[in-house]
Amino acid sequence: MDDLLNDFLAETAEILAEAGGAIVAWEADPADRERLDAIFRLVHTIKGSSGFLCLPRVTALSHAAEGALDQVRRGNRPADAALVTAVLSIVDRLSELCVVLGSNGIEPVGDDADVIDVLAVTDVAREAPVEVAGVALRREDDLAAELQSWRSIRVPLSLLDSVMTGVTDIVLARNEFARMLRESGSDASLIASFDRLSDSIAGMRQSVSQMRMQRIDKLFAPLPRIVRDLAQDLGKKIRFDTSGGEVELDREMMENIRDPLIHIVRNAIDHGIEPLDERVAAGKGITATISVAARQSGNQIEIAVRDDGRGLSADTLVAKAIAARVITATEARALIPKDKVELIFRPGFSTASKVTAISGRGVGMDIVKSNLEKIGGVVELRNDEGRGLTILLRVPMTLTIISGLMVRAAGQYFAIPRGAVREILLETSDTVRIDRVGGGELATVRGEQLPLLRLEDVLGRARDDKDDHDDRALVVIRPGQGQSYALSVAAIHDHEELVIKPAAPMIMATGLYAGTTLPDNGRPVLLLDVQGLLAASGIDASEAGRSHDAERDTASEAHAARHAIQLLLFRDTDGRTRGVHLSVIERVEEVPANALFDSAGRIQVRIGDDIFPVHAAQRPGGDEAVKLLRLYDGRSGLCYPIAAVIDIVRLPDMAQPAAAPGLIAGVTLIGGEPVELIDPFWLMEQYGVAQGVSSLRQPLCRLADDHDGWGSNFLAPILRSAGYRVASAEDAGEAPDVLLCLSDASGSCDHGGSEVPVIRLRASAAAAGPDDETVYRYDRAALFDALRLRVGGGRA
Repeated sequence: MDDLLNDFLAETAEILAEAGGAIVAWEADPADRERLDAIFRLVHTIKGSSGFLCLPRVTALSHAAEGALDQVRRGNRPADAALVTAVLSIVDRLSELCVVLGSNGIEPVGDDADVIDVLAVTDVAREAPVEVAGVALRREDDLAAELQSWRSIRVPLSLLDSVMTGVTDIVLARNEFARMLRESGSDASLIASFDRLSDSIAGMRQSVSQMRMQRIDKLFAPLPRIVRDLAQDLGKKIRFDTSGGEVELDREMMENIRDPLIHIVRNAIDHGIEPLDERVAAGKGITATISVAARQSGNQIEIAVRDDGRGLSADTLVAKAIAARVITATEARALIPKDKVELIFRPGFSTASKVTAISGRGVGMDIVKSNLEKIGGVVELRNDEGRGLTILLRVPMTLTIISGLMVRAAGQYFAIPRGAVREILLETSDTVRIDRVGGGELATVRGEQLPLLRLEDVLGRARDDKDDHDDRALVVIRPGQGQSYALSVAAIHDHEELVIKPAAPMIMATGLYAGTTLPDNGRPVLLLDVQGLLAASGIDASEAGRSHDAERDTASEAHAARHAIQLLLFRDTDGRTRGVHLSVIERVEEVPANALFDSAGRIQVRIGDDIFPVHAAQRPGGDEAVKLLRLYDGRSGLCYPIAAVIDIVRLPDMAQPAAAPGLIAGVTLIGGEPVELIDPFWLMEQYGVAQGVSSLRQPLCRLADDHDGWGSNFLAPILRSAGYRVASAEDAGEAPDVLLCLSDASGSCDHGGSEVPVIRLRASAAAAGPDDETVYRYDRAALFDALRLRVGGGRA
């Protein structure tokens, strides 16, 4: 029974880890019936196995979760957040019980009604088991679940290593025998017998390899739950993605990197992803993204953890390191940018501003780095300050067998992982053109331009005089997502199954090789690291914009992105969805209700040492905190109360303008839903001079001296909605009909020539004197009157 209990605990631990991530994924898409069925089967397996081992608490908990999920499957219960939270609580309690079972060998006495009762639904009756003649029926899957525990055994790792070594020797012997058959010219019957033997060896090799190998999605399984819970605790919206779950890794290696990976993800959530107001100020989407991707590179596994948060500030890291006495000021001046970022790996160093339950004690990334180095792994940082951080983990796969492509260069043979090879062509093919550009070469394959590396040049070897130029081939390699290049080799030899082992440390240190192998000719061959070759050459292998069509599309998209107007979507206090230009939002404030007060017939708010007007008819009731959009025109601020921020989106090109000036400038469709657009010009106008407005059409207005962006953010939308065309001082081309000077200083505008009429806009509401011909910037009526007098053509 001890062996059965150990098997049950090992299986249940895997099931609970997988179920946690599956439940969180199902919460995002409750309509995914296939995922719901998978979760139901996982819980049902635990119930069946625990019933066989007489574990009543485990059985009761799993039965309660199974019943609730079954009600959802039958359409008798909605799949809401409360249900997901309750089922996750069941998963947590099961994990706690399994820990006690593993240490004590018996199930602890206790009551789980606190988590089971949460699953109860008053309007849904609990279903009793179907009975015939007083005996409860048992379904086939109940029996299968009970028998499942008998289908696995525990095997010592030393025995697995011995079996793996034996299979490795068999594969090498098969390869050598295959070479001998080719050279001896054996008859067809002998070759057919060998092929059957070879297929059997391949099947055995696959099975034995899987004994120690495990899909890496087992490692990813608990991460969605961790992200969900921590994001809720910190009040952040995070989208979590994983890819490469089909990659396999040694089970023991997987256990060694589990904790470092979880620590990195928690760090990304805690102080990698910015708070809401910082993301808004940076022009980012409200929902942050964290992704974890795995891929195989030779005999290494690469796991990349990416986030679109604030990234690392090298200067801030240096300042904190000096303050924490991790380095001296003299040492800091000698650091290059890469070394500054890697200060986070120093013992006792922390980027957190305060100690929390999640981070801030300075025992984080240095432990991650040291733990990975103990198993032969490395950690690499790819920092984009202000836009995000990527942490790349590289760990060895120990011993593995992969499909490889054998190539020749400089008179020697090398192996390339078959999974990284996209295409193989001859250099003399009609579909290939090679051009020399600057100090490098480009290979154009059917219109796609690829950077060209010659293997002899990368390895620092001379070409072999015996190589035939007509045999030279191009191997199009894709080392990673979004990257590809062409590798020129002297000749292609063959495809083989290769047993990969680590090479000597000095060879691996070059970064060009991923291991060594022994092919069927019996001579050791080095496995090329396709990513290392790229790094050593120092070229850009990004696939974006290579073909001529892609280049035009990329340029068009970049132009559109530069001229796109971003819109902050929010839910107003009246429940309506509205939007305002992000460029006029200084930040999103959250203030206590008592910070708002009445003064001179208007609502105002105290924020720090400043007082701002608030666009509201009355003070919000209750004691809850109030969210405010702080609008800023370069000189003064105005607060607008909202219920919640929704997202940051691109403003559509088409919008229906409002019939008359007011709070709402127009309406547009975003995601198929109508969204009202706030008029910031009108809002600011209400706190200056409020007058009627007349509109003009057709003339071109040029904005001059718009140093603080007020003209483009506030004035230009009003002029365009009135039918004017607007250009900045930097725009060349058509001569303007009128020049709008945004500087108070007389004579400072000299952009349009003596023939162009000039209208000066002042920032102060009061005129400088009776001879002051300037117009107050928020006096809409006076501005349009001045435009009509100077250029005419206004609407009636």
